[in-house]
Amino acid sequence: MRISELAGRAGVSTSAVRYYERIGLLPAPTRTDNGYRDYNDTSVVRLVFVTQGKRIGLTLEQIIDLLPIWDGVNCPETHDQISRLVESKRVEVLERMQELQAFADQLAHVRDALRQSPPPASCQPDMSCCMPVGGGRPAPTPVAYLSNLQRIAGPQS
Repeated sequence: MRISELAGRAGVSTSAVRYYERIGLLPAPTRTDNGYRDYNDTSVVRLVFVTQGKRIGLTLEQIIDLLPIWDGVNCPETHDQISRLVESKRVEVLERMQELQAFADQLAHVRDALRQSPPPASCQPDMSCCMPVGGGRPAPTPVAYLSNLQRIAGPQS
């Protein structure tokens, strides 16, 4: 199959396929008599493996480290290297989950503070309440409002 078909089946661009070949994620394909790249089903499977690895957050370097197992090389050194990579990624994911949970908690706190401090009844949908007397640019009330929310919400741990 040609590069465009391979790229389409794996859901990547043809330039990504060429790049993956250059850095060793994909082996160089055979060439047709007229010089076109000629890929097989093994290339599709390997390229899908690469794209799935990227989708779950692996770097291209980490995917390159996983390829020996993918290619059937399961010597003790490779096994240990892959085990370390998997554990490192697992710890990274857990840390990211903690960061996201802390952020979600902060957002919930701000949401609750907003509910406890609704805007004054004089505010208008056209934001004319935010305009200084005599028109012109809006007053910097969003910053002041956020500062007020921070005072209401209190310190975050």
